[in-house]
Amino acid sequence: MDHDLENSFAIQDNEFTRRPARWPWGAQTPGHGPVGTLDDHPFTGRVMLVVDDDYRNALALWALLDRGRAEVLVAQSGLEAIETLEQAPRTDLVLMDIMMPGMDGYATMQAIRARERFRTLPIIAVTAKVIDNERGRCIAAGASDYVPKPINTALLLSVMEPWLTSSTPLL
Repeated sequence: MDHDLENSFAIQDNEFTRRPARWPWGAQTPGHGPVGTLDDHPFTGRVMLVVDDDYRNALALWALLDRGRAEVLVAQSGLEAIETLEQAPRTDLVLMDIMMPGMDGYATMQAIRARERFRTLPIIAVTAKVIDNERGRCIAAGASDYVPKPINTALLLSVMEPWLTSSTPLL
């Protein structure tokens, strides 16, 4: 990542990020700044898992959720997603890419649903695979809902909202 870009993420309004975490790919995590429609911090107290093998997609989703003040976990594969959930069982929502090498999103959702404690965990399938009945295929594999790529932020937030308002944030 470009050093100046990394610094602009690490420092915002002359303040350091509140969580000096590192991305799996080595870049410093973005800081908090003006956030537009997410400035009321609707995800405070929520833990969300982004599962995507493409770091650009994961970074974009991470930045969106982080602006809403979610604690965002990132997994780059289906197996890593399952391991992450086992280590962070209080996860409130998963954004799951479908087209991943090895264990794809369908198999990952099925493996997650096979675990009793994750049977009701909201999983939103996020995929560029936009073909007839793709939404139905994702739901059959265990997704709670579906959002096509490229991601429309307003659509994604509206799909996530009912799954997040059905329970109290875990603070």
